[in-house]
Amino acid sequence: MNQDWILWVIAFHVAAVTIFEILAHWTMVRLVKLRSQEIGEFEIWPDVTIVVAARNEQRDIEPAVRSMLQLDYPNLHLTVVNDRSTDQTGEILDRIASENPRLQVVHIEELPEGWLGKNYALQLGSESSKSEYLLFTDADVTFDPLCLYRAITYAQQQQLDHLTMFPAMPMPSLWLNAFVVFFVRIFFVFFRAWQVNNPRRTASLGLGAFNLIRREVYKSIDGHRRISMEVVDDLLIGQLIKGAGYKQHVLQARDDLSVPWYQSLRELVVGLDKNTFAGVGYNPWLMLLCVFAITVTFLWPFVGVFLTTSTAQWMLGMICIELIGSSAWMAIRLKINPVCALLLPWIVVVFVFTIIRATVLFYVRGGIKWRDTLYTREQLKSNRI
Repeated sequence: MNQDWILWVIAFHVAAVTIFEILAHWTMVRLVKLRSQEIGEFEIWPDVTIVVAARNEQRDIEPAVRSMLQLDYPNLHLTVVNDRSTDQTGEILDRIASENPRLQVVHIEELPEGWLGKNYALQLGSESSKSEYLLFTDADVTFDPLCLYRAITYAQQQQLDHLTMFPAMPMPSLWLNAFVVFFVRIFFVFFRAWQVNNPRRTASLGLGAFNLIRREVYKSIDGHRRISMEVVDDLLIGQLIKGAGYKQHVLQARDDLSVPWYQSLRELVVGLDKNTFAGVGYNPWLMLLCVFAITVTFLWPFVGVFLTTSTAQWMLGMICIELIGSSAWMAIRLKINPVCALLLPWIVVVFVFTIIRATVLFYVRGGIKWRDTLYTREQLKSNRI
């Protein structure tokens, strides 16, 4: 009887993993590729202002800004807001601006009460724009020269109010690429990415690499003021737009956008401090549920296969093969070396450790430390949507 009970639990586990994998890969297949879009023929292309917040980005800011300035688009403006940088970011931006009049640089010396630095910078950068579209992007994103032509064509043809896109995330090591593959699978399912384009579904998305929003829509939701203290501002701006009934789509743009996410596992673990707990609304019970679900789904099979025998061991072994095989398939779709799939069990451990670490640090510090600024627990929860 005990053995039968174990087999029933494992059978349920097999079904749960299979459903998860189907959803993740269904999303990957369904996402329209920006690169597949033909460039339209409009008599007058709408004005677009790119708005970027930059703080201590001296490593990546110059190639990113130069790629934005090289975008082949007729009515383009670029505003980069230097948010209290203590490195060479400001000097680099001023030097580029002296060479190219299309670049406007705004320097922030002090942060007003009730604002996160990035959110205030994006709000400030958007306020001087008269363009039909605002494109919010990160300071380390590089663009294909025709990216904006394709994006505006798609947005105009689909009559969109908000377009967001998944970028490529090139990593310098097999370990980091394995993390990207696992993160993408979790992200797709957790945020129900396959439902975002459906106006009858509540699923929404906003991605920091590319948030193209009609300026009138941005103003109607009160811009970043509604989310002035939200760490995951990109996700929540998408939530506000979809929740207000506006039309939102998400595309796959790995051939057109690139973000050098992290350079080492240590940098990755530290860098995700600010996002992981904020992503579940600072809810410790939801965080525990996520840790439990991820551990049981992705880690337990690799442990249980050595602790069980007979049919149970065989079933768990099949789950392990399925998880590694589907990771390899996802890696191929992401143009990543599929060998990284073999690192899945260890990456799950790193991911769970990152989540737990971020949660513990939130309570130890009394808030989130982001770009050398500590935002207290009270501040972060003072202006939640």
